[in-house]
Order: sequence, then C-alpha cells, then structure tokens
Amino acid sequence: MPRRTVFLVIILGMLWTSCAAPTPRRAVPLGLEPPVLSPPGELSATQRLAWWQDQLPRLSTEDRSEARLLMGELELELHHPDAARLAFYEAKGGPLSASELARAERGIGLSYFLEGNVPAGVAHLEKALPNLEQPAAAETSYLLAAAHGEAVQASEAVGQRMATYLQSAHLDQPSAKEQELDLSAIHIDLHRADWGAAPMRSNWDRMTTPYRITVHHTAEPLFGTSVGATAADVRHHQQQHMNARGFADIGYHFLIDRAGRVVEGRPLYAQGAHAKGKNNIGNIGICLLGNFVPQPDRGPEYRRAQVPTPLQMQALDRLVAELRAVYHISAKEVWGHQEVKAETECPGPQLLAWARRYRASTPSQ
Repeated sequence: MPRRTVFLVIILGMLWTSCAAPTPRRAVPLGLEPPVLSPPGELSATQRLAWWQDQLPRLSTEDRSEARLLMGELELELHHPDAARLAFYEAKGGPLSASELARAERGIGLSYFLEGNVPAGVAHLEKALPNLEQPAAAETSYLLAAAHGEAVQASEAVGQRMATYLQSAHLDQPSAKEQELDLSAIHIDLHRADWGAAPMRSNWDRMTTPYRITVHHTAEPLFGTSVGATAADVRHHQQQHMNARGFADIGYHFLIDRAGRVVEGRPLYAQGAHAKGKNNIGNIGICLLGNFVPQPDRGPEYRRAQVPTPLQMQALDRLVAELRAVYHISAKEVWGHQEVKAETECPGPQLLAWARRYRASTPSQ
C-alpha cells in the first residue's frame, strides 16, 4: 500500500474514534450560595440601621429591596416616620413579592400613625391587610378597629406592641369583640368565676370556626363529687398547664366532673392546647375528670384505672350534641385524643370506645 494511502487511513481512523467516543467534558465545580446577610444580633436598632446602610452598595437589586424593608421597620422602631416612609417607598421601587409589598404598605401606614395622620395611615393599612402574614395582620386589624371605633378580639401582646401607634394617633384602645358563641345555648354548671379561674395570659391564638371535638381524661384520680372538690381539681390542672407547660390557660374548653357537672374551661374564642400543635385548630377540647388508664409507675393511687361515671357520660352526650348543633359539627369529627395523637393512651379504653360508637351510630348532620 502506498505511503500516502496508509497516512490517509490512519487519519480517518483517528477521526472515527473521536466521533464514536467523545471525550467527556470536565465538570466545572459550582461555588456555594452566599449566606443570607443579617446584622450581628447584639447591635442596637441604630447600629443595625447603619450596618444595612453600609451593605446596600454591595447588594443585588432584589436583596436591596428587602434590605430597604428591614431598614424601614428599624426606622419605625426608632420613631423616625419620615425616614421610615422613604425607605418603604424605595423598597416598593424594586422587585417584591405580594407579601413584601404588603409589608411596605403597612410600614407606610404605620409611619402616618406615628405622625397622627390617621386617614392616610388607614388607607395604606387597608391596602396592605389582605396580603399580610401573622402577626402583622392581627396588629393591623387592631389599629384599623381603633381608627373606625370598632370592637376587635386581640391578645394583650398585640395591644402592647401597637400602643405607641394608638398614642401617637390619639386613638383609644379598641374594645374587645364579644365572644362569638352564645353560651346560653350550652348547658354549663360551673363558669370560670365559680371555680376561681386565673386570668388567661396573652400567648393564645384566636379560635377558627370549630369543626372537630376531641375527648380527653385528666389522667389524675378524682373520687370527690362535691363542687369544692371539682373546683380544686380544675384549678390544679389550670395551674399545671400555665406554670409547668407555659400555656395561656387550661388547655381544655370544657371539663366534666364525676357528678356530671359541665365546667367552663378555656374560652371558646381562644384556640385550645389539648391535642398538640395543628391538631388544636378548630378543635373543641372536652376533658372528663378522672384517671381512666392504669399508670402503676406513678404510684399506688394510679395503679387501678377509674371508669367514667354514668353521670359523666350523660353530660358528655348532651354537651357534644349542643356543640354540634351550635357549630354544625359532623358526628364523624368527634374523636378520642389517642385518635388524633397516636403516642398517648388518653382518654382510656372506655372513652375511646364511646367515640368510635358515636361516629358509627350517630347521624353525621
């Protein structure tokens, strides 16, 4: 074979090899995302404001808009309404989400309240409210109620945070909204004043429309049936819930004593603390006094479980029926505690069986 032909064959072979098995590209290492900026926690509001001012030139357009929001909120904290309003308007000039735009509108409204210009403040707060997240939405509703002379239900903490704006705008604190439930529709034997309830603290959430009922036992033996024994037992549980667990009040909305008396617990306008976390949303808690599960590890008095008395069960049937009628709660939404929180034995086998029978045998509506 001539030399020139051999050379061409070699070249063609090399080209075919390169096409058949292309050399993979070398992976380019990716850098880590930069950390989210935030000023050191020990800085004062004035120092944090200066820190953000120093960062602004180095921030992206998106981050700069968010920084302006934070700076506006710091200016409000320092009672600088003009500077706060300027920062919020500058934030609105950049890319913001709907909730961030609402924060800017709210900030502008608050700056006007600090200046005593209520009509301008109300216009911006009303524009912001539909897209605000909690707790800003509750605070904004509180100020709007004060401006319109309306009643609103709000925690003590919200009132404290908004006190400066009310004072600056020369507005009175809005009156509390009346409890939505007419308690005359519910048979209650012992109201809060009757058993000496301590005032509810501020760390509670407003109850949404109830759609569920959950039944509990206190898990504490109780043999007395007098009003005094009941009042002392309920006070004990309220103190345990508030002092040992940090709850705003006793966790249950209603309790039923061994004589079948219905006791008013946490107000129904306040979300309960009886079923853990999100399970409390729209959930009315009813607790029967007594220990219905053996707990031998807690001592001899807990070794033998009690059973609900016939009078307790009669009162439970009546109370559940009344609550269902008021709130249009389906029978399919009446539960024993164990059914919504698997890691507990509450409310004991008798009440658990009652809840299952109730759902199976009672018309849903």
